[in-house]
Amino acid sequence: MVDHIKVFVSYSWRIEDETGIVGELEAQCRERNIFLVRDNKKLQHGDLIREFMDKLSGSERIITVFSDAYFRSKWCMYELLETWRKGDFKDRTHPIKADDCNLQNDNYRIELTDFWEEKYRTADANLKGRDPIVFTKEYEQVEIYRDVYQNINKLLNFAAGRVTTPLEQLRKEDYAQLLDLIQPKQAGRSYPSDDDFLEEIKEILAQDLKKSELFRDHVIKNCDLDYTDAAGLHGYLVDECLKGEFVQIIQNLQSAFVDSYEELESSDILAIRKLYQAAEDTLSKLVLFNVKNDWMAQYCHERSQNNQHDHLLPDMSFGSVEVVISREAQTIPRFQFGRHDLNLQGAKGVALESGIRSKDIVRDIIKRLFHRVMEQEISSQLDEEKAIGILQRTIQQRKQHKNLKLRKNYFLLIPSDSSSPLADVTVQKELKRLLPDLSFIRIKSGKVEETFIVEDADLMVAISEFYKTLEEHKPQ
Repeated sequence: MVDHIKVFVSYSWRIEDETGIVGELEAQCRERNIFLVRDNKKLQHGDLIREFMDKLSGSERIITVFSDAYFRSKWCMYELLETWRKGDFKDRTHPIKADDCNLQNDNYRIELTDFWEEKYRTADANLKGRDPIVFTKEYEQVEIYRDVYQNINKLLNFAAGRVTTPLEQLRKEDYAQLLDLIQPKQAGRSYPSDDDFLEEIKEILAQDLKKSELFRDHVIKNCDLDYTDAAGLHGYLVDECLKGEFVQIIQNLQSAFVDSYEELESSDILAIRKLYQAAEDTLSKLVLFNVKNDWMAQYCHERSQNNQHDHLLPDMSFGSVEVVISREAQTIPRFQFGRHDLNLQGAKGVALESGIRSKDIVRDIIKRLFHRVMEQEISSQLDEEKAIGILQRTIQQRKQHKNLKLRKNYFLLIPSDSSSPLADVTVQKELKRLLPDLSFIRIKSGKVEETFIVEDADLMVAISEFYKTLEEHKPQ
């Protein structure tokens, strides 16, 4: 996998709402293992926004999305001016022109300079005779207006000399002309092929079975195998799953777990934990071999032709979604029971309860995702302000991790109920903007496809029964 690169983007919120340029850039950056850092907090002000902008202006790589609104925005011009002052402006910045702001036109540059002179003169006049100790923030604003006014003509003339490819052409090329200067796109997918992925899973499965020799011996016994050499056990289990015997294999694992548990002393907590881990890890690998290879190949092909952000799956349970998404994203699936019932859920997904209502559904979903991903609550207003940035970076880093055992891909299940707040396109758009590496899953209502070797219902019942047994013996 290519090295991870961080790039800041400086832009006007109004233009982004109208064009979606930054969202498009994010999608293309993910294909190149570029982390696009943007200010996602529309209502930020004061020290918080200046802290972010100071980090942006000192970055080694900055994409500047120029527009008329950009050149009239106090904070956009603050970013641009600070970037200029920190040197190497030409080498560190990569411009895009988002609208018809014509920097080649002398009258346009003069008009913008006059605009900022008026801003400065008006703000300065309003503070005439007022105590700067009392009006500290107001005087700071005047200083920003003054600095922009005194430097904008130099900035505009320099920007006018930069070659900027028309936006329409950039979009046709998926911004390749600009992004190639930052990180050339690698041929093919960053992860191994599906076959290579499954081979790696087999190797890890062999390691899982070694975590508890007692469990491994009981698996051999419950499978009625006539050999004592356990070296080929993982291959046998995989082959049986591919033959459609997943339910029987899982029942054998379940029985082997109980038999092993009964042989252990209750005080031997370490051995019990190893047993539990071996059993759970073994199941999590075997379930991946129950997705049909031809279906997965067709699904991946369709996904490559469409929006990489969205997944459209046939009718299946929440737990089955975890299996399919894990196979496609080349991660290891995990399952858990609901807090108030024993319904099997994908451990890396979030589903919104039917009928939920909220004044701020995006905020509520962010809190749920934060709890699922970070395994902690957002307990204060300050935490809420930081949570999105932490969540965004955590999801991205876990999704791109080189180590398969540490790689995770989180998803949000979009309900088919049109009355659900999450069915609102505006809500979805905002979530995708805030969390660009979160997968969005839609289920094709009434559409049944042969996705699994074992039927979906049988697959999930077998896993659910297995996890119920684990829950009853779970080490503390």
